[in-house]
Amino acid sequence: MKRILVSLICLFLAGAVFAQDSKPRVVWDLSSGDTTIQAAVFRQINNARAQLPDLEIEVVFHGKAIYAVLKSDTAFVERVKAAKEKGVILAVCNNSLRRLKIEPSEVSANAVVVPSAVAELIRKQTAGWSYLKAN
Repeated sequence: MKRILVSLICLFLAGAVFAQDSKPRVVWDLSSGDTTIQAAVFRQINNARAQLPDLEIEVVFHGKAIYAVLKSDTAFVERVKAAKEKGVILAVCNNSLRRLKIEPSEVSANAVVVPSAVAELIRKQTAGWSYLKAN
């Protein structure tokens, strides 16, 4: 009985240490073409980073949200650049680019193109990232 109790205490302490050492990570799911919602995500990134300076952030743009990270977009060019400079990963769905007949070369240099938004979100959640849906 004593051995079981000691083992449980060790497991509990190991879990507590792991939880304290794990870096907070969040992935935002952004599919809206609404610039108000897109602007809110950029504000929320800054707010979250102010409270959690070591927060790792990725925003997955798909659907009509991809227009916010195109080279031709002027509404968010500075916010996209600032986010990238702060270490935020801005991932653009290649499936959405194809569906909307947009070449990957039209995506801002501050963003990366991923094969699939859905697969990217699944990978992040499977790896333990928190999930936020922008709406």
